[in-house]
Amino acid sequence: MSGLRLIPQLVLVGLCEGFHSISQIEFYYKQFPENMRSVAGSFFFCGAAVSSYLSGLLASIVRHFTSRTQTGECLPEDLDRGKLDYFYYMIAALEFLNSGYFLVCAQWYRYKGEGESAIELKNTAGEKGKHFV
Repeated sequence: MSGLRLIPQLVLVGLCEGFHSISQIEFYYKQFPENMRSVAGSFFFCGAAVSSYLSGLLASIVRHFTSRTQTGECLPEDLDRGKLDYFYYMIAALEFLNSGYFLVCAQWYRYKGEGESAIELKNTAGEKGKHFV
């Protein structure tokens, strides 16, 4: 399998990460309280660091378990002798499960400011106004 076959997928992943990172940071800034906006930015970068470690851990686990099989290692040093397509099938299955988890969480999530009740209060000057509780 030629490594050039991976160029379209890697270009697509790069574009998706660029759009995803901007929208995720914007979501954090809009949904976090004003005092915690710097924490929101750090969550993004901590998430990227943890995902990088988990990616390396996943590759190590796959290499450890497939080295014991009769067909050989899935991720050997020489990729021409490996079964790299099986590794990508496993990644695709994990992404499918992650998408399902995302859809469940997205159904439960309520945006800040949505569903709040407005109560009419009189202030000391006698003016009426809506205040969110």
